Amino acid sequence: MKKLDSHIDIRILEKAKVLQMMTEYLNKYSSSESICYACNLEDGVLTLGSTDSSSLSVLRNFQRDIIKDINSEFNRFIKKKIYKIKLKIIQNPTV
Repeated sequence: MKKLDSHIDIRILEKAKVLQMMTEYLNKYSSSESICYACNLEDGVLTLGSTDSSSLSVLRNFQRDIIKDINSEFNRFIKKKIYKIKLKIIQNPTV
């Protein structure tokens, strides 16, 4: 039986790894009771999600700082610089 890695495209696994690292990095902008998630990165647009709107408001206030930090911290992992952030409310992040 083949390993799961052989069935999944390596680019998807690498993108998931980078999004996980970004999620851990972005938790410094959120409070202890709310967590934000890096959901997608596509064509210079980073999509961030949270379970409540108050966390998204905090992220919206720090948008320029987040873009600057992500571009400097993850420049070797991402091909294009991030120029925009989309914010979304997500229902169940564990699924």
